[in-house]
Amino acid sequence: MHGPNDLEMNLHLMHDDSARRSFLIAFKQRVNLAMGGEIRTLFDTEVAPKLESSAGHKLSDTDKADRKLTKTALEATHLFKAWASLTYISQGMMWDIVDGVLDHDFDRLQKAFDIYSTRSGKLGSLELNKKLKLPKNISKTEIHRQPGGFCFERNDTDIMAGARYNGGGLMYSAGRGRKAVAGQSGGDFVLSILRERYPDFKPLRILELGCGTGRNTPSYKQLIPDADVHAVDIAPGLLRWAHAYAESQGEAVHFHQMDATALDFPDESFDLVVSHILGHETTQRGLPKWVGEAWRVLKPGGVAFHVDVPIQTGYLKLADQVMNDWQVRFNGEPFWMGWADADLKQIMRDHGVPEDSMISEHIKRGEGGVWFCHGARKPKTWTNAQRRAA
Repeated sequence: MHGPNDLEMNLHLMHDDSARRSFLIAFKQRVNLAMGGEIRTLFDTEVAPKLESSAGHKLSDTDKADRKLTKTALEATHLFKAWASLTYISQGMMWDIVDGVLDHDFDRLQKAFDIYSTRSGKLGSLELNKKLKLPKNISKTEIHRQPGGFCFERNDTDIMAGARYNGGGLMYSAGRGRKAVAGQSGGDFVLSILRERYPDFKPLRILELGCGTGRNTPSYKQLIPDADVHAVDIAPGLLRWAHAYAESQGEAVHFHQMDATALDFPDESFDLVVSHILGHETTQRGLPKWVGEAWRVLKPGGVAFHVDVPIQTGYLKLADQVMNDWQVRFNGEPFWMGWADADLKQIMRDHGVPEDSMISEHIKRGEGGVWFCHGARKPKTWTNAQRRAA
């Protein structure tokens, strides 16, 4: 027999774990929010006026040369150096805290996965592809400085990568001031927007790209019980966790190990294609590919809708761009600036997406903050010939 907590796919924190977690979140908020604000003020009141005087022009938030000037000047300040050091330290502390929890809770979590993955009467499914060639930008990179990276695994059933990502991700979001709203998920956010914009839209085949640990995926099935919900990622340890989590939530989701830039699904096979924070963890080369794949597998009349971090050049001012550039070089965020500089509308145009169908805007999600959302609704008259022509 198993108690209800034995099969829960969340890390169980003991007293000291909770204390360390609370400290870490407060520490990160002090660094990210308070010190970040102080850097912006320093830039606006001291650094920018001096740069503009010496350069002879007003600095532009969209000019890379001005970003370089700002970077050189800000990184020389004591405040920026202190912020950078504390940011790096806090990220390392976060993973130490997660691994401290897993020292006493991992065996329970692994057993829970083993039960969910082998029991009869499973609700959903998990398909792993040992022949899949994992892209080096993910398999060889410790994104977020997560120990071992997303593709870390020690055996064919290992969920360590998923357990780490799940534990660290929740602290990371809280440390950046993003509040989790009880009873709400990414699926609630996406579907509420789509209901408002397309009242006639009722998706019955849904695909999530780059699902990670599947934190949002079950909500699509929960909110649309008749839907056939699928999700893909390349990292086996994340997918194992995602599968067990969906089963623990009582939702039937089908997980597949696939590269989002080269999906194995046929053309026009889904009504809704979504992603949550995939773009900023994608290379500049890979981003147009998976955006195109999302469009390819979308049925006429279907919607592609992708939610991501709002760090676009121009939306963020120069001081924040420099802080993000530092994260790229030193704190496990190698693709942030490529994402920030990407022109999503042009990428969609390159795949033949009609201009009047596009979505590319910043949308506020209650207390969850502002997100950058992009995508499009495929015209009901769309044909594959149009995509080939594009």
